[in-house]
Amino acid sequence: MALAQRLHQLEVPTREPGFTRLNELLNAWIAGTGIQQGVLHLTCLHTSASLTINENADPRVLKDLQAWMDAVVPQDGQGPINGDGQRTRYLHDDEGDDDMPAHIRTALTSQTMTLSIDRGHLLLGVWQGVYLWEHRANPQTRRIACHVVGEPEEDQQAKPASTAQQSSSTMLQRLSGTKLNQAVQARFDPNAWERDGGIDTDVDLLIDRLHELTDKGSA
Repeated sequence: MALAQRLHQLEVPTREPGFTRLNELLNAWIAGTGIQQGVLHLTCLHTSASLTINENADPRVLKDLQAWMDAVVPQDGQGPINGDGQRTRYLHDDEGDDDMPAHIRTALTSQTMTLSIDRGHLLLGVWQGVYLWEHRANPQTRRIACHVVGEPEEDQQAKPASTAQQSSSTMLQRLSGTKLNQAVQARFDPNAWERDGGIDTDVDLLIDRLHELTDKGSA
């Protein structure tokens, strides 16, 4: 199996501190590479923005996260409380009050991420979104390095039919075994063994055999 790799930089505009969802941009680029199965590594090429995976359905989660970050690392140009109980300005403030706080926010989060690709798409949970988290107060254009390594589409198509048939056969065996197991369990009387004086019934033996078959099918 020959592996292929692609390297690209996405440009993402931001307007203010907060989240920009990347799922659609990343999946569109992955589709263009032709890679069906592999690994995608992302790097945010900045020191005042980061990457994160979080809730993709309820926007209130992202608002709460931003509110938490604003409270933990305020963007007023003032640093932590010193020994005298006073807050003093950050030494690094060349670009404004949000400059050093943005670097701290980046240090508390992550600038890199590695994700799996399956069938030409990111392999994510139902409620997961990949986000660029902007930490600066003013509009920015952020660059994200995308490096994918994996099996291209032509290799997937070139797989012998016997492999696909074996996969289908294995899946059918698993499904059939599961359905049989469920049907027998529905009719199983757990007290029959005790009433029969400790002798295994035919149903007991059948259940044991089904467990053996389904265990082998799921190995």
